[in-house]
Amino acid sequence: MKLIYAIRHVGMTGGVKVFFQHVELLRKMGHTVHLITRFIDEEWGFRVSPEIVQSFNDECVPEADGIVVTTPKDVRDLWKVARKRKIPLFHFMQGFEPDYVLERIRGDVVPDFFRSKDVLTRVKYAKKIFGWKRKLRRFDRLYRLPAVKIAISPHLVEGVEKRYGMPCSLLPNGIDRNVFFPKAAELDYSGTLKILSVGNFNLEYKAIPDILNAVKILKDQGEAVYLTRVSPADIPDAERRHGAVDRFFVRISEAEMADLYRESHILVSASTEIEGFGLPPVEAMSTGTPVVLTRISPFLAFDEAHDYAYFVNVHRPEKIAQGILEIAGNKALRRSLVKRGFEVSEKYSIETIGKMLEDILRKHIKGNKGE
Repeated sequence: MKLIYAIRHVGMTGGVKVFFQHVELLRKMGHTVHLITRFIDEEWGFRVSPEIVQSFNDECVPEADGIVVTTPKDVRDLWKVARKRKIPLFHFMQGFEPDYVLERIRGDVVPDFFRSKDVLTRVKYAKKIFGWKRKLRRFDRLYRLPAVKIAISPHLVEGVEKRYGMPCSLLPNGIDRNVFFPKAAELDYSGTLKILSVGNFNLEYKAIPDILNAVKILKDQGEAVYLTRVSPADIPDAERRHGAVDRFFVRISEAEMADLYRESHILVSASTEIEGFGLPPVEAMSTGTPVVLTRISPFLAFDEAHDYAYFVNVHRPEKIAQGILEIAGNKALRRSLVKRGFEVSEKYSIETIGKMLEDILRKHIKGNKGE
């Protein structure tokens, strides 16, 4: 197959990482894949190099049997090219933007800026809701286009099929087990506990403040805890001022990330329901690091039996703190979590995901073309 992968901005995010991973997998399978972009915001050691194009139009996009995009804006622009060429456009969804906006329209999530009850703030909030409703209508128009829809988690598949009545294929994220291999031996949990958190503090749905507050609870209790934070974006002042973090890393490689998992006692991911897939927990489990996770659809979808993590409800820092102590103090629980983590993470090897991806693309490529 000849394919185009197109993404407007290239930066250091999990979504870009997965997109690039697809290109690498398909090329190894013998397919011709162009990875095109409009802008490179950050370069961070990709194994495949994107081609910068002047525009996402018919003149600048190479010939192909199909085009793959991952953002609604790119659906908007590349749909025109795909329709003109009579080839499929694949919308690979790593999140579901309509839900993000709906949470704000319904008031389930109220940004900090609008929590004041004064009249001026309420007026600004009403205008913001009007803007969110317009944005929802734009998203709905794009999602209703007959692109081939692929999503990384069952709850995203369900969201698309329920809201738009259109089929959507499941394609989870994958991990390279040659990079995320197990630690040499079990760590000693009797001393200082090394806690790891991965994600952008500024993304509300990552709920990083909950993790910081959980660690603060432990430190205030006199527990020996050392928190490492890894982010794909610069660390904001608000996070630095919090004081719970002992060490920051920004924009590090996969190999460096894997080493951090192996040296850590516990990974904590506290995302809310808007999370797309949640790759760090699977990567951590693959290295033999037990995880504390929030009880949300993406994390619960890793396996039918929910015994591979210590689960807590969303926005409960005290329960996160409790989970950290229980894992540290209970060897039987810890070893059970590690064992199940290995079993669950094995399902998400890049080899398995690569075959699923190839099968989905072939199903929709006109004439089921080969290489």
